[in-house]
Amino acid sequence: MKHTLLLVTLLACTPAFAQPDEQVVQAVQRQTQGLSAADIRQYHDACDSGVTLQMNICHSYRLARQDLKLNATYARVRQQAAKTGNEAALLKAQRAWLAWRDSQCAYEGKAGAGGGSAEGLFVLSCREALTGEQETRLQDSLTP
Repeated sequence: MKHTLLLVTLLACTPAFAQPDEQVVQAVQRQTQGLSAADIRQYHDACDSGVTLQMNICHSYRLARQDLKLNATYARVRQQAAKTGNEAALLKAQRAWLAWRDSQCAYEGKAGAGGGSAEGLFVLSCREALTGEQETRLQDSLTP
């Protein structure tokens, strides 16, 4: 009984490590140069590791995951917009949003890192957050 209780306690306290989504791994590989799929799989959840390369891989993974989600939602919103004659306005808004996101995150990277080696991490983290917010905004605009 003691051993069973110990085993149950250990299992309950052991974190479950999620396997990376292979579609996201492939997206990260396409967006980055020189990263192997094995490295992406190994470090996809190492955002708090304290090792710059691992953190960059993790944040690239998170951004790619958000980007895939945004693209899927955008496609559904675009279909609705086409039915109402608003597709051109949506396209214009999305292009402007992308330009704003990239400019805003470039600024935050420079301001946050002060020109240091962490600038890329600030940029990735910012792009991940803003992409998630935009996906939510587009999701909310879908009519049932």
